[in-house]
Amino acid sequence: MPKLFPCVRILPLAAALFFSASVSAQSIVSSIKPIHLIATAVTDGIVEPVQLIPSNASPHTYSLKPSDMQVLTQADVFFWIGPDMEQFLTRPLERTSAQIVELYHADEHDDHAKHEDHHDHDHAKHEEDHDHDHDHAKHEEHHDHDHNHAKHEEHHDHDHDHAKHEEDHDHDHDAHIWLDPVNAIEIAQTMVNALVPIMPDHEAALKANLERFSADVRQLDAELSATLAPVKDKGFYVFHDAYGHFVQHYQLNQLGYFTVDPARQPGARHLTAIRNQLQDGQVVCVFSEPQFTSAVVTSITRGLDVGHGVLDPLARDITPSATAYVDYLRDLAGQFSECLARG
Repeated sequence: MPKLFPCVRILPLAAALFFSASVSAQSIVSSIKPIHLIATAVTDGIVEPVQLIPSNASPHTYSLKPSDMQVLTQADVFFWIGPDMEQFLTRPLERTSAQIVELYHADEHDDHAKHEDHHDHDHAKHEEDHDHDHDHAKHEEHHDHDHNHAKHEEHHDHDHDHAKHEEDHDHDHDAHIWLDPVNAIEIAQTMVNALVPIMPDHEAALKANLERFSADVRQLDAELSATLAPVKDKGFYVFHDAYGHFVQHYQLNQLGYFTVDPARQPGARHLTAIRNQLQDGQVVCVFSEPQFTSAVVTSITRGLDVGHGVLDPLARDITPSATAYVDYLRDLAGQFSECLARG
């Protein structure tokens, strides 16, 4: 299956944003834990990057503290996924002179191309272009031109083919790009491209780190392909639509999800449709997440012979290191494999 997302890119940078080559002056900041793990790998032995959003916080709902804002304003380089993930950052980013590297662009054929051309750190306009994506109005309009979320759910509840639903959704707004190892290598390359101009004395070390990281991830990819191959036909549900890149890369049989947005509780009709599919015996495992309550998952699976696993899309318990991203993705694949193998 062809990749559904553009290659990770670095935004055009103004010459005024290039800084001194002194490492002591550099502040390399990443928004969320998974991106921080990759930044840690490529800067290993050179500089210690900073993670902005706490590991136990959700990028969907987090609010910056004054201390966070100080980190952001003092950053020299800031890596983030983009407004499809950390929407709350669009206005704060107006207040930093950091080189801002956005790693995700939802659709090459929509306003994102225009957004890149006119970015120039105009984050107010950027936020205006994307606000509707993050309150899911645009998502709902795409399906039935109805901004009523309940009616949107009803539309899908009458379509019990959740595999087809996901195909139609096409993961156009699944910003969890780090869950595909190919994307992780592209992210690392983008980071090195951004860091070499401001740390030219460490170009060789940065590129050596990139080469080592890429080799480790490619080796991991082959390992995980072998690990997951025996369970790729086993049906499962996830808590929210966060795993499309991982599922697609390893050709797993995800039948659906409880909610598109973890901040929203799934509707009653949607849960009834899931319950019916669980009763049909098509589902081997249902996965919840540590960041969100699993009460709804427990309730919907009560009395059914369905396994229960836990997936963490944000690597909250992983200690940053040069190999932490590899460790994280291996652990995630293990969670999939362990639960699906029971069926």
